[in-house]
Amino acid sequence: MTVKSFITGCAVSMLVMSACSRQPKLEISMSDKFEGQNIELVNFLDSTSIASATITGGKAEISLPDDTPVFAALMIDGRTRAFYVTEPGNASVNDSTNSATGTPLNDRFASLLTTLDSIEDLDDMPAYIDFVKKAYNENKDNPLGHYFGIEWIKYADLAQVDSLLENANEAIRMSPKAKHYLEFARLRDATAPGKTFSDFEGEDADGKSTSLAAFVKPGTYTLVDFWASWCPYCIKEIPELSALYDKWKDSGFDIVGVAVRDVPEDSKAAINKHNISWPVLFNTQRRPYEIYGFSGIPHHILIGPDGKIISRGESASQIQERLESLLNHKED
Repeated sequence: MTVKSFITGCAVSMLVMSACSRQPKLEISMSDKFEGQNIELVNFLDSTSIASATITGGKAEISLPDDTPVFAALMIDGRTRAFYVTEPGNASVNDSTNSATGTPLNDRFASLLTTLDSIEDLDDMPAYIDFVKKAYNENKDNPLGHYFGIEWIKYADLAQVDSLLENANEAIRMSPKAKHYLEFARLRDATAPGKTFSDFEGEDADGKSTSLAAFVKPGTYTLVDFWASWCPYCIKEIPELSALYDKWKDSGFDIVGVAVRDVPEDSKAAINKHNISWPVLFNTQRRPYEIYGFSGIPHHILIGPDGKIISRGESASQIQERLESLLNHKED
């Protein structure tokens, strides 16, 4: 081999190695329960498939030829398990984490998501909205902005959503997710505080058709608790709601639970297990979402004695403060 051919060969090898280092690669580690299952990488904004792999021996690997960063979701059996930015370099994820790490944007997202989770634990919706708004504005020029922009649209009022979309890039503005949550913002605006509550159908404990209006008594403050037996946050707050109910039920206050996206038998089992003593409207499925435009549960709506909405989206502690003012004033 001549010196020239040797140098040329080395140069080609270095180019190949450089190209490989630019290739996005995700190493996946999963527990035995996922063995043999297909894991799919989909575009977060439009749910189009990017790549897939089969979990074998607890491992899977996804390599992509395109180094253009895309914010993506890792899905197994139709359920999102983690998030991943398809940027150059080696990243990794396992079933105990909800985001990939190992590359700059993935590490930044993991850190932001940890902070967001801690805010969510506080059950303070205004603080949650403020954080995702700030994170969006700081990342709107990279794929992380796609996630935080959609999170902002999920919960912000209609004027904020319109403003965000007017100034957002085309990828967000034209995405199915943004269009979906824009419609939800319009629904929230139509059922905002000051508006008369909207009725919908469900079933009573005996499986007979009834409606929310059957549980909302004129002259009474009624807290509507949208929940489900499979929702850990819903179950966690039951003791707080029980305390509210016990304190105010003889002072013109009532609670009605609305089981959403739940099997009635599972709802009833949870009621018995957690000693829920207020009435529940069963088998409403997604109808409340499509009327009130909320994106997650638990979700609370406080209805006044005149049937008009007083507040929505408040935590149990915030409702307690509101009742202190409303019902103590009533007693005076």
